[in-house]
Amino acid sequence: MTDYANPQPFPPYERTRPRAGDRAEFRKTMTVAEQAMFTGISGNMHPLYVNEVHASSTSAGSRLAFELAVASLATTALAELSGAFYRLDGVELSFPAMVRIGDTVAAAAEVETAEVDGGRVRCRITCTVDDGPVVAEGRAHLVEID
Repeated sequence: MTDYANPQPFPPYERTRPRAGDRAEFRKTMTVAEQAMFTGISGNMHPLYVNEVHASSTSAGSRLAFELAVASLATTALAELSGAFYRLDGVELSFPAMVRIGDTVAAAAEVETAEVDGGRVRCRITCTVDDGPVVAEGRAHLVEID
């Protein structure tokens, strides 16, 4: 039952310990609205991402979704794996294929190693377009915080 007289701003978070083999996935369609927001946040005005006429004249065929916006989907999977007491410490990614606006991306993260004493976690990241190629892959390192 909700206590409206004493509201709590956030639910209590339990400390979780990621284990090797744990896996999480997040799926999202890259929309025009998100492309506009990422353009505003990043300031990136490269014509492959913001100019449909230019992008259509290239082998891309249409505007591309920002690679780092695609990669950021993996942070949702990483957060699900690690809980509220880990933060992103580093990431290494490659982008072997293009993502177009309107594509749906599945971002997966899997724990490769977890040091219980050091509070460090290494995860493999793989992002794929539904029924298509790998569009981002690499590793992320998480570190435990107090």
